[in-house]
Amino acid sequence: MSAAFQRRTVEPGDIIFREGDPGDSLYVVESGRVVVWRGDPAHPTRIGTVEKGGVFGEMAIFDRKPRMANASAEERSTVMRMPASVLRESLYGADPLLHQLVQILIDNIRHMARRLDELEGRITPPDAPLR
Repeated sequence: MSAAFQRRTVEPGDIIFREGDPGDSLYVVESGRVVVWRGDPAHPTRIGTVEKGGVFGEMAIFDRKPRMANASAEERSTVMRMPASVLRESLYGADPLLHQLVQILIDNIRHMARRLDELEGRITPPDAPLR
């Protein structure tokens, strides 16, 4: 399985992926720390921090939708990238109920993120009156 990973070293502030990018891989932090955030780079909304051994970028693989956040190195870090195809191959044998459960969880997270954007005024709710 480790042959499926591609190692990359990133410096503080380096972008690993951007919101809206295709979800073509997931990442494991081998060393260092990565921050996941949304919004304007000058005033980001921090979603979380991923440290050694942590995984990020997985949601877009499961639901095949664009990335919903940005990820950047908070300090010099080494990340290992696993292509989506490798993860999907390993999931083919999984119980269909597990697939459905993961999809429900991801849909809920995306819905909450969209609602947060609405509350923060970044986007207009779909049911808002036209002006």
